[in-house]
Amino acid sequence: MEGPLSHEPEAWVGLVGDRHELADKIRECPDSPGVYVFRGIDGKVLYVGKAKNLKNRLRSYFGSDLSPKTEALMSRVARLETIVVGSETEAFLLELNLIKKHRPEYNIRLRDDKHYPYIRVGVEDPWPRVTVVRRRQRDGARYFGPYARAHSVRETLSVLRRIFPYRTCTDSALAQATRPCLDYHIGRCMGPCTGNLDRANYKAMIDEVVKFLEGRHGEVKARLESRMRDYAEAMEFEKAAQVRDQIRALEDVTRKQLISVPDWKDRDLIGLARSHDTAFVALLTVREGKLVGKEGFVLQGAAEESDAQVLEAFIVQYYSSAQLFPHEILVPVEIPSSQNLEEFLRNERRAQGQGERATHIRTPRRGRSRELVVMAQDNARNMMEEQVPREEREYAANRKAMEALRSFLSLERLPRRIEGYDISNLTGKQAVASMVVLTDGKPDRSQYRKFRMKIEGKPNDFAMMQEVLWRRFKKGLAEREEAKSSGKHGKFAVFPDLIMVDGGKGQVSAAQEVLRELGLDIPLVGLAKRNEELFLPGRSEPVELPRDSGGLFLVMRLRDEAHRFAVSYHRTLRGKEATQSVLEEIPGVGPSRARELLRAFGDVEAIRSATPDEIARVKGIGPQLAGTILEALKRAGGTRPRDPDLL
Repeated sequence: MEGPLSHEPEAWVGLVGDRHELADKIRECPDSPGVYVFRGIDGKVLYVGKAKNLKNRLRSYFGSDLSPKTEALMSRVARLETIVVGSETEAFLLELNLIKKHRPEYNIRLRDDKHYPYIRVGVEDPWPRVTVVRRRQRDGARYFGPYARAHSVRETLSVLRRIFPYRTCTDSALAQATRPCLDYHIGRCMGPCTGNLDRANYKAMIDEVVKFLEGRHGEVKARLESRMRDYAEAMEFEKAAQVRDQIRALEDVTRKQLISVPDWKDRDLIGLARSHDTAFVALLTVREGKLVGKEGFVLQGAAEESDAQVLEAFIVQYYSSAQLFPHEILVPVEIPSSQNLEEFLRNERRAQGQGERATHIRTPRRGRSRELVVMAQDNARNMMEEQVPREEREYAANRKAMEALRSFLSLERLPRRIEGYDISNLTGKQAVASMVVLTDGKPDRSQYRKFRMKIEGKPNDFAMMQEVLWRRFKKGLAEREEAKSSGKHGKFAVFPDLIMVDGGKGQVSAAQEVLRELGLDIPLVGLAKRNEELFLPGRSEPVELPRDSGGLFLVMRLRDEAHRFAVSYHRTLRGKEATQSVLEEIPGVGPSRARELLRAFGDVEAIRSATPDEIARVKGIGPQLAGTILEALKRAGGTRPRDPDLL
């Protein structure tokens, strides 16, 4: 099985000039199990599927009664790749790996799962912390999640802080601390900064944090009770009282949890509800016989898939990101591929070093287990009933706003893609521009772009606006031309239905000049801050939208987002420049050594917290200079250059 899973498909069945050519190529496919990959003209993976018989499965895409989703998929297919494997199980596992890697548009997929937060416990750090991160790394830490809602993370951290006195300060703040902070004095931190804390005691507390996050609340309580008795027997009544308070806080949490089943098995309960192309999944976590967590997830691309296929897609995508695997997963409908899914879960456990224990997938028909699945189903339906009306209202409002813009600006078509541009600079230094995008009225952050201005000298907003538009659309035209021969579209090849620049007549005229020189006929509007007026090319008087117009709110939101994005980038560059200048002021550290130090440590705080040996290992820095750098930075303390407010 190692062969097929270790690499991408390499044998191309064919380049598709039309569907007849593709159909001819499919006749050459073998009658064997395998995986097929449909790609678009830009090479992007559109769909990954598995088949017991590749030829028969691929033929089905050329029938006369294709579903709307399949018709839409086939209209975009430009390439087909196949890979033959030895069994259906191998095809299943290969399909899962490819879907996990590429997240194809036409497969069922978790919405924005790469942005879900995790709780990270740095168990291998000298003084571990508990933090929230958006991405797991192979750094020896324990990760818990993913959580679908930031509220769940905040709630969990709030509970942890009531029970466990772990530190919340950064590593650099701990390294520079000269006295304990307020958290130590009120008993919310054990105080690594005091220098009197036994590291073993602190690590034991962190072990209890991990057990708590795993749902082992009974085990945590037993440990705390044992520690309280030890303190009491040793006549350390103040410490015993502190542990007693921890136990009471833990009991407050567990008292709210519902006792579900008496066998104390770890279970995940999955409920499913559906609305058109969207599926809503409720995941209830049962540990030690108690309900300890509930999360809700949204999957897209589910319109023409069965409930079993939706559940299969969720299990694959969720548990490939999770680090805790229960004894069993209870689902509301039978999943034909459950044995293959269990093999997949076993492989995931093995890859994460959690042993060989199996996770079973069951569909209970009666008894307490069935009641639990019904409870999960109810949670999924409640989630759908709350979210669908809200999304429908948001879609209707955005649609109405775009219709208003089309009417007031006399646009030929609905402005489904609107690009907004803004300039940020301070006396001409580190001038930058931002490009932000609304797609169907919603921010499309994957399309955001930022530019460093090449114009030097005195600040000139008109010239800078022309530069960013010239660079953006010149690049887009070049990518469109290249696509004619290569078939690959670049990131600038998609043009907007409407361009919005921050400013009035001057900015609009400057932008229009660029579009005219490039031969582009794209609607353009400027939004002036003073009276929120819209300016169009060739018109001296502004267009005034009603103050309660959704179209006005839409462009105002776009203008504010472009401004925020530009200012954020500008401050980042100024911060890097200021940081580098601080290092360059140290005798013996010039621009190149400053860059090497920042490349190695990231920022001044990390350098200040490093040891002389760590600094000396940086290219161009020896032991003597490392000592000079540390002495200079510690003498400077925590001060850092102030970044003036950018208006």
